[in-house]
Amino acid sequence: MAGARAMFFTYFAYVGLMGPYFGLWLESAGLSIVQIGLLLSVPPWLRIVAPPCWGWLADRTGRQVGLLRISAVSSLALVLMLPWVREMPALVAWLLCLGFMSAAQGPIGEALALKQSSGEPGRYGRIRLWGSVGYIVTVTLGGWVLDRAGVHTLPWMMACGLAGFLLVTLLMRDPPAAARMDAVRASLGRRLREPAVLAFLASAFLMVFAHGALYAFWSIYLERQGYSRTAIGLIWALGVLAEIALFAWQRALFERFDAMRVLQLSFVVCALRFALIGWSDSAPWGLVLGTQLLHAITFGAHHSASMAVMHRWFDASQQARAQAAFIVVAYGLGGGLGAAVAGWLWTHVSPGGAFLGSAVAAMLGLAAISLATRMPWGSRPQPL
Repeated sequence: MAGARAMFFTYFAYVGLMGPYFGLWLESAGLSIVQIGLLLSVPPWLRIVAPPCWGWLADRTGRQVGLLRISAVSSLALVLMLPWVREMPALVAWLLCLGFMSAAQGPIGEALALKQSSGEPGRYGRIRLWGSVGYIVTVTLGGWVLDRAGVHTLPWMMACGLAGFLLVTLLMRDPPAAARMDAVRASLGRRLREPAVLAFLASAFLMVFAHGALYAFWSIYLERQGYSRTAIGLIWALGVLAEIALFAWQRALFERFDAMRVLQLSFVVCALRFALIGWSDSAPWGLVLGTQLLHAITFGAHHSASMAVMHRWFDASQQARAQAAFIVVAYGLGGGLGAAVAGWLWTHVSPGGAFLGSAVAAMLGLAAISLATRMPWGSRPQPL
């Protein structure tokens, strides 16, 4: 499992630099807020297009690691070009290429991790937590380095993360050819049309949709309540530390409860988390810290339980494409629409209304996953 752990660590170390700090680099390049907003909207929409392509290639060829190497080399080359890409049309084209090439890690990386862990949540959690560790290391150290060395160094820091990712893929190996299945004969479409799967995917959409207000506006909400940017960074770090703890010790949780029950719990906690924020007229430290600790359940437990269900419901020849479908529905559509609706509620209702809308979405997600549990093979899936 060492290869998968290192893969997650190095890739999310890159994400911990790209996600929080790329907007600052664009601002330093002289772009306006409108231009920056347009550019930052490109990667989420690519999550709808790119993962299915990589998932199809991985399942059809069986060469998951080889595709990850192509992704790593291409992404590294593109990042090394960034210091010389300054005009708006060139930046749009650059982001389209980088977003597409780096999207391979999602479906392929999760499929490899599930294979190495045999779908056992405890083992999967001990692999996946290294992604959170990589993220928190670079998101905290990255700001410190940029304050001292300047934001112009960001592309070189991102390149270091991707170089590490490339090195890891060069040390990994594909599964033996004899163990591969014929992906062409595996009908993913038929499985995706199963009522229980549709309800499960709807619940995943609603969970990420519910987090739209958090990811888009939590920092702004806290800043308006008087929190410094240093404090806001530490608050975000607390949420990541909570998910790391969950990934490390989740085996006991999944030994006691079925993955579908854990999913139901995660939606209850999610509704409570965002209702507490929405109903509060301010953001006292106790509320902020408490709701951030709940990230262990609303992201960590939900993600691990979702991966356990995906492993049970889809066979080896379908995993990369199934992971791609999950990413498209949850993080592509759910993430994009969740942020958009939260923005509308923030503007036309109130900031608290945006988070109350998230709580409503979580309750709808609870209804969807409860429906999936009651459907045939929803609680104990059987192969078709």
